[in-house]
Amino acid sequence: MRRRKFLSSCVTGVTISAASLSFPPMAHAGIKEGKRNINPNKLFEVAYQQFIPGKLTCCESILMAGCETLDVKSDLIPDIALGLAGGIGLQGKTCGVITGCAMVLSLAIAQKEKEYPKKKMATLQAVGRIYNAFKEQTGSNECRTLCGLDLTTPEGRKILQERVKEQTCTKFVKIGSELLAKELEKV
Repeated sequence: MRRRKFLSSCVTGVTISAASLSFPPMAHAGIKEGKRNINPNKLFEVAYQQFIPGKLTCCESILMAGCETLDVKSDLIPDIALGLAGGIGLQGKTCGVITGCAMVLSLAIAQKEKEYPKKKMATLQAVGRIYNAFKEQTGSNECRTLCGLDLTTPEGRKILQERVKEQTCTKFVKIGSELLAKELEKV
């Protein structure tokens, strides 16, 4: 019986969390039918302000900038992206810039496409394009390779905060912002 109550509370929590997402109607979001006009420099500026002065992770920063661009508001943002930091839980795998872009594209495409099979395919294709273009421009999609640090260690995290985040990772946030802007214009 305990398990049933627990599962029921989880379903209720997820339902309440999903209901708290605010997806404005397209006209309210300033989005006309057809192509969006996204300024990649503005998207990067917003992401940068969250990333360096704001001290958020790359994933959270890209998510915040993308959601501002889309006029998506939720109490879950940026917290929903926190576990993706450091290549997913500090494991050095997929860079948070890519996972943040994937989250934004999922939201952007969901605003426009209601039919699930079309929404799914459009999202997967757009995220795949960013994944491949990011790797082509940077040489890797893995956090550990890109930043050169093992973030599972206190030393690695310290070096990240002291210099690598601003000197190295900011470049990846810029590249991700540009790629995201390009994809958002297609949505």
